[in-house]
Amino acid sequence: MIYDHGPLTVYERDGAPADGRLKKHSEHYYAPLTVYHRRFWESVQAGDRVDTMVQLPFGEDLNADLFVVPEDGLLYRVNQAQLTDDDNGLRCCVLSLHREERNYELIRSGGDA
Repeated sequence: MIYDHGPLTVYERDGAPADGRLKKHSEHYYAPLTVYHRRFWESVQAGDRVDTMVQLPFGEDLNADLFVVPEDGLLYRVNQAQLTDDDNGLRCCVLSLHREERNYELIRSGGDA
């Protein structure tokens, strides 16, 4: 897998969920994955829509409580973070992402929004 897209900025909640504030957790290069028709509709039927997926190297510290902003500039909530091995046998993480409709305040490094 070639991780030639990025950066994918990962955010975590800053305070209570009702606060609507997210602080920067990390940045990664990534490879976009295709969400095929069947996978999309199965996720909708399960009540947790998957809009897009990405794969990134390593990612042991990523989980479903995080949010990400890829190159498209949109905010996504991580539905699932699955550790696996890529085609070359290297450790990677596949993130299933749901487009977030709620507005959040993104706190960049240094505390500025």
